[in-house]
Amino acid sequence: MSQEAVPVDPHETLYVPMRRRFTREYITTPEGNRELHLFFGIKEITIDEPDLHSFGEALLQQDQFMAGSATTWSGGEPYPWERVRELLEALLSEEILSREAPKPSSRGDIHQRFLEAEALREAPTEPLWWNPDCPRVMERLTGRPLELGFLEAVLPLHRIAHPALDAEGRHVGEMNVFPVAMRMKLPTEWKPCPYPGSRFRDEAMMNVTALRSMTRHWKSVLRGVLAVREEYLRRRPLLPDGRWRVGDLHAFCVAVLALPTLLLMRGNNPVPNGELDPVLSSMFRVTDGVRMVAAYLLYHPEEPRPYDTPITPAELYRISEHENQFLSSRGVCAGPPHMVEEFFATLMDGKPVEGPPVPLPEWAADIPAAVDYAMLGLLLYSLQFNLWGRMCGAYDALRSALLPVEDEPDGLLGRLRARVEIDWRMIETLGLNQPSTRAQVESRRVEQYENALHILKGFREDTPRHLQDAFIPAHDAVDARARLRLRELLRSRADAAPEARSDVLEAIADALAEYLSIERPVLRALEGIQSQVNALLQRPHPERKFSSAALSLSHRLRIGITRPLPDLMELLRDALEITVENTEETTRITTAPTRSQ
Repeated sequence: MSQEAVPVDPHETLYVPMRRRFTREYITTPEGNRELHLFFGIKEITIDEPDLHSFGEALLQQDQFMAGSATTWSGGEPYPWERVRELLEALLSEEILSREAPKPSSRGDIHQRFLEAEALREAPTEPLWWNPDCPRVMERLTGRPLELGFLEAVLPLHRIAHPALDAEGRHVGEMNVFPVAMRMKLPTEWKPCPYPGSRFRDEAMMNVTALRSMTRHWKSVLRGVLAVREEYLRRRPLLPDGRWRVGDLHAFCVAVLALPTLLLMRGNNPVPNGELDPVLSSMFRVTDGVRMVAAYLLYHPEEPRPYDTPITPAELYRISEHENQFLSSRGVCAGPPHMVEEFFATLMDGKPVEGPPVPLPEWAADIPAAVDYAMLGLLLYSLQFNLWGRMCGAYDALRSALLPVEDEPDGLLGRLRARVEIDWRMIETLGLNQPSTRAQVESRRVEQYENALHILKGFREDTPRHLQDAFIPAHDAVDARARLRLRELLRSRADAAPEARSDVLEAIADALAEYLSIERPVLRALEGIQSQVNALLQRPHPERKFSSAALSLSHRLRIGITRPLPDLMELLRDALEITVENTEETTRITTAPTRSQ
């Protein structure tokens, strides 16, 4: 029987199993009312009745209590038992209170499942690294090679350094390495989190091995972050009141991540894999956590914040705590609260590092180039993911054309509809199934692109000044031929479909052709910016044109992760046996067998 099904007796003992997980905040509403908000993991309790504030405050102090004693938590006249009973039963139903005494546990279910999955996971036994082995590594991961000079146009810059090993033999990305197939199985010590707040004794554990490394290099990490901060703010000042824009906080974090990435990826004298300064790998890990929170704020489908939204260290900590940004299925943030607060103050307020000045290492000379590398990476990232948002719009058009049609499951339209529905469910999990949400997210990409271009020191004349400039379809002869070819192939595969379905086939062909016409100028923009990356890193630009086939590798790299991105070109191949390869100049459409044949 569930806990809420039995009325609470005033003489029974109730338990608060995870009292230290509670945090609280008083908030004044627009109407001027003062509310007490209690946060317990992902749950939020709002106490808007002022005379119950003392009840909430007392609850935070209890590990266990006799139910009837809660009537005395008023700070004055006792609460009526019936009122208290209703409150306690509501807390029981939400599993914040329990009738059973908590049982000590050294390993949570989430962590146990993680360890079991790790034991079964196929992992490399030797290090895999992009520079200079990108073609071989990418072919191993996706079945298709990719030139090193196209990597940033396929893989977000903030993830490129993940699989590299530092001089301590740890992956730069630790447990977050992407692609996961590049992550080796390295010895790691895990412990339950002892820190109060949302992380307290969470079922996921904290990575003590990474924490020890961070602690050893802590002051050097803070000095390195301050050096990147100085260069960033030289180009992009804070708001007049001294606060950060959330978009700038995100871009600055990418600049910190770009520093070790540049040293590893440059053409001349790159840092060999396995020799990266642990200070830089620690800088990467701790800053990447802030980057993820900033990205969450910018691109959360339900409420994406504008680029210029002000944010302070205290607000960043509150959001991290109350919106569960310290948690993940692979482990919780291992940083003690005082270190987290110190890092936020250093990163955002420029808090000086205690102790006498210490000269920065030689890699500090590469900070200006790293900021440029980061901004070019953000231009590419904005183009990549905005194009994927447009692909979601193409899926929407296909789905609208297919839903009203009745067809045999093994018929052309039946097969296509079934596959579209599978991909559409993935789009729904990302919250991008609604046009209004896609438009909101695109507006954040526009802001990210234009601000990165402003911070970048110099760019080529053919670089689009505005994100939308790269999404203007040519609607030229190439596009017209592609449209006709798609219509022809769909009709030939429709098994003499009734005349009533010819309109559906044309609508499908037109939706696909429109997406391809948008993709071509985006490929041009991606290649142009990628060539600037290659010039910065002093490495050759590939001889062949950047293509949709190369870009689709970004989708294949995400196969098997929690939130994969469906790919329209994969759908065409698998469901219709049609292969499409786009470049800025051509669209080549051919017939091909499905992969299962």
